[in-house]
Amino acid sequence: NTYEINKIKLNEDDIIIDCGANFGDFWLYLKTLDTKLTYLGIEPGFEEFKVLKRNLAMNKSKISSDCIEKALSDRTCRSTFHYSPDGADSSLIKPKNHSSTYEVSCIKLDDLLLELELADKNIKLLKLEAEGFEPEVIEGARSSLKKINYIAADLGPERGINEDNTIAEVTNILLKNGFSIYSCQLLYKRATLIFKNNDLN
Repeated sequence: NTYEINKIKLNEDDIIIDCGANFGDFWLYLKTLDTKLTYLGIEPGFEEFKVLKRNLAMNKSKISSDCIEKALSDRTCRSTFHYSPDGADSSLIKPKNHSSTYEVSCIKLDDLLLELELADKNIKLLKLEAEGFEPEVIEGARSSLKKINYIAADLGPERGINEDNTIAEVTNILLKNGFSIYSCQLLYKRATLIFKNNDLN
């Protein structure tokens, strides 16, 4: 409901990509739909990934699920990850508060879909929560955008020490790539938008 993803009709065999999957909360919502889906959860946080992997393994559903311990980025590389599990503010951009740093594997969504042999498949939904790193994730998905039906993004004030929002930057990129705003919720310290690919809907 926070993203208004419930407004999107998900059908059998739809592919869902969850960037910033955390513990798998979104997957648990998808499970309630009792629909045969394909789910890919991407989470670079060490403890969060362990819980995500456990949740996917322990909960039986119709969903074909997989998870990857990497960060989506505009480059495929190794990078410093600023870890903030208590505030859920972990990011590739240094946040206002973090408890530690470590190196993580980063990958462009374009490269990841090629690796998984999904580059020629339609992606029904990309849920995007990257704690202020959303523009870079979109930049790394330039080739994939034409195959994504919907992007549900948290674009609130989470980017870097100044806690900037990423609404303008992400919206401008997506509007130039054939998307329109499908839904928008502006709440205190949170801004969630759904973008619709006009060529696929």
